[in-house]
Amino acid sequence: MHPLLPHPLTKTEPLAQLQALYQMAVELSALRSLERVLDTALRYCLELTGSQFGFIGLNTANGKALDVVAIQGFHPSRPFYEHNHLIPLRPNIFARVVLENRPIRSEDAMTDPTRVGQPKGHPPVGTFLGVPLRIRDEPMGMIGVANRPESYQDEHEQLLLTFAAQVAIVIRNAQLYEQLTATNEALEQKVARRTRQLEQARDDLAQKAAQLQRLLTETVNVQELERQRIAQDMHDGTNQLLIGAMLELKSARQRLGRSEWERAEESLESVQHILRQVEAEIKRVIYDLRPPTLDALGLAPAIRRLAEQFEGFTQVPCRVMVFGEPARLPSRVEIAVFRLLQESLHNVSVHAAATDVEVILAFAPRTLKLTVIDDGRGFDMAAIYQNSNGHLGLIGMKERAESLGGRVTIQSQLTQGTRVELIVPVPTDETNR
Repeated sequence: MHPLLPHPLTKTEPLAQLQALYQMAVELSALRSLERVLDTALRYCLELTGSQFGFIGLNTANGKALDVVAIQGFHPSRPFYEHNHLIPLRPNIFARVVLENRPIRSEDAMTDPTRVGQPKGHPPVGTFLGVPLRIRDEPMGMIGVANRPESYQDEHEQLLLTFAAQVAIVIRNAQLYEQLTATNEALEQKVARRTRQLEQARDDLAQKAAQLQRLLTETVNVQELERQRIAQDMHDGTNQLLIGAMLELKSARQRLGRSEWERAEESLESVQHILRQVEAEIKRVIYDLRPPTLDALGLAPAIRRLAEQFEGFTQVPCRVMVFGEPARLPSRVEIAVFRLLQESLHNVSVHAAATDVEVILAFAPRTLKLTVIDDGRGFDMAAIYQNSNGHLGLIGMKERAESLGGRVTIQSQLTQGTRVELIVPVPTDETNR
């Protein structure tokens, strides 16, 4: 017996009841664990009523069964408990306490007319007293004590009811505390998980910003190099040709002055030939800046022309297949797709060592798909993504696609070639053209 508990009651002892209630209240108030609350409360009930066996059951969430959450005086095995801890809430000597929301006593539970039997291995139950655990007069479970050597009396019932009133409140508080603790833990885990996600997002954004900065720097450098190349081409090509034309015109004028008609005609023919070269050079420069075919005829013809130029320059066969009904797209979409194909074919010519290239352009009502497939040496995708500093072209392709609301996927394996696929949405608003 607990040293602070009075002896089992044999008659009404108001002082002993008050002492027991006070001791229980003090001890339970210091507990937060629902399991310890249940065990402590049940221990008081058993010792104060002189019972050998007892249990506390709480209603399940669906209200169809009683869950035995604490047992004393009997130590069931785990398989026994897992199989029998739920008591269906239907009329029997135990469930009536909850169903009828009142105390139930029995002189001998083994012969009680409402008895429905007991599981094999359960100790025999003789005398029995059960009282409901109530919150706002509604039963939330019960306390049951059994096997008192003598019958349970009114004072035991009243004492157990008084105990049950306090125990129900403490149990509910412990339940709320555990729910709050679980909620706090779940919230802390959620906050920690979200914090990790935000940290990862921050790192990703920082990496993205660094990539974009490198891409911007590379783009500016490329633009400057392109301007330098165009200036050099104009100087080395067009400018020299124009100087040659001017010299031939001067020669023609002098020959005309000397009435050297045939030789003057030769000089004029030479000027005409030089001017045709100037025209071709200017067209080449203009095409490099923006292919006229793209604006005049659309994407499919411009892509065919680009493939022909690639094949002529690299001697690598480049087939173009077009599916669907070709349609004019907004200018920014067409030039972006064209530039992405330029970048892909440039990568093939520089890195792939391919012997065959296939370009597939597929028009659909809502999307446009461009696929470039080569049979070249391929590359290690994982290595590319781990160190993207030297592969800003791939980053630029992805950024260009994302700017159109589309995406680029790149598949490649060493010795297995490369597949680049671009999918972009097709705007339906004609004003976007």
